[in-house]
Amino acid sequence: MANQSQLSNNERTPLLGDISNNSIDENGRDATTEDDFAHLNNQFKTWRRRRWVSLVVSIVLILAFVIILILSGVLSRAQRKPGMSSPLCLTPACIHAASEVLYNLSPDYQSVDACTNFDTLVCDGFNNRHDIPQDRGSYSTGTIMSENGQTTLRHILESPYPTASKHSSFSPQNLVKLVASTDEENFLMIQEAYNACMNETTLQGIGVAPLVSLIEEVATSFPVAEGALDQPLEQADYAALSDTILLLEQIGITSFVGLAAGADDKNPDVVIIQAYPAGLVLPSPEYYEDNDTLSTYQSMLGEVFATLLPTNSSKSSAKQLAESVVDLEKKIAAATPPPEDQSDVTKYYNIVKVADAGKIGPAIGLDSVVNALIPGNYTADSMLLAFPEFLGNVSEIVSQASKSTVQSYLLWHLIRVYSSYVEGAEIQPITRFFNVLSGKDPDTKTERWKTCVSYIDSTLGWILSRFYIEAAFSDDAKKYGDQIIMDIKQQFITKLNGLSWMDDSVKMLAVNKVNNIDQKIGFPTTSPNITNPEALQAYYSGLTISESHFNNTLSSNAREVNRTWSTLGKPVDHGEWGMQADIVNAYYNPVGNEIVFPAGIMQFPVFELGLPGYVSYGAFASVAGHELSHAFDNSGRHYDEHGNYTDWWTNNTVQEFDKRANCFVDQYSNFTVQGNDGELLHVNGRLTLGENIADAGGISAAFAAWKDRTASAPDESLPGLDFFSHEQLFFIFYGNWWCGKTRKEQAIQYIYTDPHSPAFARVLGTTANSRAFRESFNCPVKEPTCELW
Repeated sequence: MANQSQLSNNERTPLLGDISNNSIDENGRDATTEDDFAHLNNQFKTWRRRRWVSLVVSIVLILAFVIILILSGVLSRAQRKPGMSSPLCLTPACIHAASEVLYNLSPDYQSVDACTNFDTLVCDGFNNRHDIPQDRGSYSTGTIMSENGQTTLRHILESPYPTASKHSSFSPQNLVKLVASTDEENFLMIQEAYNACMNETTLQGIGVAPLVSLIEEVATSFPVAEGALDQPLEQADYAALSDTILLLEQIGITSFVGLAAGADDKNPDVVIIQAYPAGLVLPSPEYYEDNDTLSTYQSMLGEVFATLLPTNSSKSSAKQLAESVVDLEKKIAAATPPPEDQSDVTKYYNIVKVADAGKIGPAIGLDSVVNALIPGNYTADSMLLAFPEFLGNVSEIVSQASKSTVQSYLLWHLIRVYSSYVEGAEIQPITRFFNVLSGKDPDTKTERWKTCVSYIDSTLGWILSRFYIEAAFSDDAKKYGDQIIMDIKQQFITKLNGLSWMDDSVKMLAVNKVNNIDQKIGFPTTSPNITNPEALQAYYSGLTISESHFNNTLSSNAREVNRTWSTLGKPVDHGEWGMQADIVNAYYNPVGNEIVFPAGIMQFPVFELGLPGYVSYGAFASVAGHELSHAFDNSGRHYDEHGNYTDWWTNNTVQEFDKRANCFVDQYSNFTVQGNDGELLHVNGRLTLGENIADAGGISAAFAAWKDRTASAPDESLPGLDFFSHEQLFFIFYGNWWCGKTRKEQAIQYIYTDPHSPAFARVLGTTANSRAFRESFNCPVKEPTCELW
């Protein structure tokens, strides 16, 4: 990682004291008298005697220090476990890494049974020294990494343009004058947007007025006569409803059905129209079955409607309209497919004619919406319609609702999204409700700078990423990341070739798929090329940034919608990334057959240069192996080496895979979290299957890759951790990545919605499925509980 505190040449400390007062004669010689020379001669003799005394004392001290080091080394080696005879790393980076892990370990780590309570061993210290911040539903190692990244972004946004930076080839000092000017213009754009967001005084003075104007525009598009509260929705209203759904889509708001343009699963070089179930505001359908939650939700909605609905009659009927909107959402929730089905390509992939989509859901008029969104030079013939029955059911539900209910529902979706960009008492009930839903204090508010940093990241994220890379990433880090991922690929190929249950014909294709995986590390260099200021400026062309935070949001959302739909009729751009460079995360994209690792996750304690290999291999290589394993999980296995959704496995191999995958389903379904009223909620082993398979495959490949790397060049040891072998430290650094705490309410939400298992289950389940872990800690049972890769 680049050192951000490097001193420039003109800031070095002088080797000698100040010599500026020396007297020089006209011939350039020192103007010193004979007396001065005599005096200096006496001083010199005194100085020489003192120098010899000092030298003798120094030699004695050095010998004593060496003897102490030798004795301490002998004692240390005598106490170490087998495999810990390597030299000690005492660099600042190693001392820091060791201290962080020691802080996170249980104070009783020497007596905790790693085989049964590894999460306790690794994370008890973390839990003891960290409380969940008031504005968060959870807090973890990943959160801390993200907050460190946010602080870096804040410093970027609140500092002048880094004119003097020489960090890389695209740094200001290394750009030609014209390009440097464009780079500075880009920088000033993100600063202007940030400052508009940070200007709370102006936002409070404006209040909810911009939101009210938008509400009136949407209400005009789908009008309800004054006082006609119970007027039924009729077929004659369908066109206006379709137009209003379109209006919301154009400013980035999803209503009954989600719409997008993306790669075709069966033809990954072609962009197609996609539609999928949507329509809910609460986190999942299960929340609509909880009467207490619905009662609180309805009460909040009544408060909001009483101040923000467009007419006096609708405001006076706020409670009744709130009840009818909640009832409408409740019916949509009952028709919504479970999340594990929504992520299953074999269930969601349905191609229909666009005209037929209009017939399936006549009240929604999806065909009209799509035809208005597509580019003028594109003909919309077919589209991917996930779960056509959902569209049909929602259309029927809407057709039976009152016109005022449908209008209020649409306005609520508008308010829910855009209330985040205004300030006022009218929107406070929304904040309080969702705070409570996540287990936070009702009146908790995130620090404004954090909100605005996240806002810039989501609107002008690639420009911000360009300056983040300048501050927090290096070419050496990218090279090390590439090395780790190549090691993972090699280990995965070795594992595939050694499988007894996979047919040889499938093995050959699977190896081709691994070799064909595109690995993207750090930041994008195409679509856009963030190292090119002119390319970044072109990418954000059409975006208007002003002093109005609300208008900036409207402009950004509209631009992004246009950018997405303009891809129709063009080849899929495989140079695009789905995450900004600062994001602490990674992903596998099956349609692109690519694994992506933003620079944000390539930071300590997951990844760092200059530390023993078991640190970065235990954490980052496990993440890399996790993402690669997704190529062969219950979803990724359906895609071939080119990202095509196709049937390329033999029946026998599928049966053997399913048998082993079901082991993971059963294993993780036994993990529980505390629910409401003391009940235990079980992890959804089917929903989390892909992530659990990837965790197991990732750590297996990472351990094997690390062992190969250290066979010829053993790692150094970390100070204070000689109780553990290097093999054990590999798993400790893996577990350290998952240390965290979650509020009960947030944990419940994750159970219903998150395809990842709770963090403690990811530690316990993954280590139970690792033969290397069980052998490293000498567990009684060495066989993994479940194993695929």
